[in-house]
Amino acid sequence: MGLSFTTVQRMFLGSFLVAFATWVLESNLMDATLTFIGLSTLTGIAWGLSEKQITFEALGLNAQGILVIFSFVASIAIFAQICIGVFDFPMVGSYALSLCFIGSFWWTGALIQPKNN
Repeated sequence: MGLSFTTVQRMFLGSFLVAFATWVLESNLMDATLTFIGLSTLTGIAWGLSEKQITFEALGLNAQGILVIFSFVASIAIFAQICIGVFDFPMVGSYALSLCFIGSFWWTGALIQPKNN
């Protein structure tokens, strides 16, 4: 039995309120945004782990799925580091570009491969 949807909504609301308080107290919108992103990510991970069977099945987290995820993350990091080293791109922009660029190739490859049912 995982977390109820109401509980998850309250956790996301709490993330927003903490981020808003960070913005008001620190007068820094970037810190508030990073706080919101971090807390929302933790909420999503907690929700996914509470529904472990459904999450692992949907993400393909078995021995083969973990290798695919590692390959995906490694290819994003390698492409981003190439953009940083060769083209002197900023780090955050390089990783955002790499995620979109490499992700589109992986997504396209997944869509055109036949299903083995």
